[in-house]
Amino acid sequence: MSSPSGPCHCRSWHRNCETTCLQAKFASKAAPAISLRHFRSTGERGCRTCATISSALSIPDIREIWRQSIEPALQAKRNGVVNELRNDEEQIRIELMEHENGRRILRTRASENSLDWRHFNFWREGESNQRNEPCKAFPGLKYHPVERTDSERSMEHLKDWIKICDENHTCCSHGDPVLPSRVISVSDDRVRVIDGEGRRGRYMTLSHRWGDKETFTLKKRNMAATMGSIPWESIPKVYQESIQVTRLLGVEYIWIDTLCIVQDDAEDWKREAGKMKAVYGSSYLNIAATEAVDSYGDLFASSTLGTKYPSQEIPADRDVQVRAQPHQTHRHFGSNYYNISGPPLLQRGWVLQERILSPRVVYFDAGEIKWECLASTDCQCGGMAVISNFKLDYYGSLQRNGAPLPYEWMRIGESYSCLDFTYDGDRLVALSGLAEQGVQSGKGGRYLAGLWERSLPHQLCWEIVSVHRKPAAYIAPSWSWLSVFGMIVYANRMDFNSACFSIDVRIAEASCTSTEGAVPTTSTSPLVGSLRLKGRGLRMRAEVGDYGTPSRPPVYRLRAGGDEGGIWVRTDYAMGREDADAIKEVFLLFLGCMWPDKNAFIILRSVSGDGLKFERIGLTWLAKGKKEKDFERILERCKMEDNIVIV
Repeated sequence: MSSPSGPCHCRSWHRNCETTCLQAKFASKAAPAISLRHFRSTGERGCRTCATISSALSIPDIREIWRQSIEPALQAKRNGVVNELRNDEEQIRIELMEHENGRRILRTRASENSLDWRHFNFWREGESNQRNEPCKAFPGLKYHPVERTDSERSMEHLKDWIKICDENHTCCSHGDPVLPSRVISVSDDRVRVIDGEGRRGRYMTLSHRWGDKETFTLKKRNMAATMGSIPWESIPKVYQESIQVTRLLGVEYIWIDTLCIVQDDAEDWKREAGKMKAVYGSSYLNIAATEAVDSYGDLFASSTLGTKYPSQEIPADRDVQVRAQPHQTHRHFGSNYYNISGPPLLQRGWVLQERILSPRVVYFDAGEIKWECLASTDCQCGGMAVISNFKLDYYGSLQRNGAPLPYEWMRIGESYSCLDFTYDGDRLVALSGLAEQGVQSGKGGRYLAGLWERSLPHQLCWEIVSVHRKPAAYIAPSWSWLSVFGMIVYANRMDFNSACFSIDVRIAEASCTSTEGAVPTTSTSPLVGSLRLKGRGLRMRAEVGDYGTPSRPPVYRLRAGGDEGGIWVRTDYAMGREDADAIKEVFLLFLGCMWPDKNAFIILRSVSGDGLKFERIGLTWLAKGKKEKDFERILERCKMEDNIVIV
């Protein structure tokens, strides 16, 4: 191909090329963000890389994949939709990406919404990759989909990820840490629980889903037997296969909660449950049994990724291959997705902090293994390389110059609130390791039952959007999202530091303590607390308009003075008719403007005879537009209160 003659669009894929690469020189001239039609044009003018890209996206099977993203984007009129696509599908936007492992990924974008993105891997195959050519635009690809997650290739991938991490990521290295109180020794033919006190060594951990009837556990009556030798055939399959991985990696110990905590000893459980930060935080590698519904399921699985997404030879350069990535299958590992569905393991409440606290995790998923450490993510299909990873973002917030810790905890609240628990009371302790980590960072001030002292008013702006269940037994103060079960969202999270926010309340005092006197971050008992604040509010009459259902909260009409219309609001949680009728008056507290056109009010009801102490029962928005008059009318009537206490 002749020497290129003008500016090009493939610059990022030529960063590692030698100086004699003509395409690298060509691509060094800046060009704006572009479409497939631009790539086709520069390819025709002489850029071999652009010609290869446009040729790949014209392969019928590949073309059909990105074409399918266009119509939904146009129909929904999503943000940033490329309107020219109505008449010319080759106006679809192209973004070139590169992962730290050398993987070349191309993203097509029909809009700015990730639902309308598609991703494709490019690599140079076989012997052609070994040739010493000046152009490095298409390097070889180390990781590909495999037929089984326990195959020799999969284990080689895992060993390679560990080697890269050991050699390059100082933040993930722990040497030989102090062992947990108990660990399972697997180094010889025997499997047995041993006392870890005072010992050091590398150990693995396991994140798994408890079944409805988990019988293979450490109990007082079987402690002596498990510390002798556990018969292999009696061990559940997930544990067996995790032990196989542990042995393959040359690690002597593994920690599994069911066998390392005495399950019928309340004191032992309470003591060990408070050590999760140390247990998972010092593990050599955490194995996540993503798809197993209980310990008798499978850690390993067969995969069809290779047949569903086959590699294809590119006509313009027969040495280069292209493969489509699965779409939206890795969203449970991203920063801005709620875990309302997904693999069985990732729906469990305890697992969130296990995933985050562990320096390194390997997920044995349905179709592949996935890698996550404190410095990188990867997988066999490439999907982990194209998402914003929550774990990396969270650990950044623990650093002095990182994002605000309360902001990342708003994300934790949104994710954690979607997850399931067998016992309501576990909700506090299953978050305690992350809370302890946050306190040690010094980035958030005091820990206040899922919220943080710094930027506290912003964190009060949570609202429940599903389930709406108040637990039978008290867990946390009403101003904490931990007090109610159901998926929460923070409407103000994406613009946490936005200048348009205007917080109206001033918090004078915030307190939070354990009912048993324990430190709030490690408490296994309920947390009690109060907020004393100054702000504007209005007492309003409450009239039930809809009693709701056991899963849908009641709706009230609130009126003040001679109002005929009033405003309609709903509570955070469902309640019976008698409880709903008991709410005759509420105090509407103006929290502030959280968007340019949305104003947040916390709905409070009195819980004291003098009417000065309240509990939260809901949150509502009064926006500009239809409700602008409601907002102005209510705000005019609000009076400043100097001593509002919320419990």
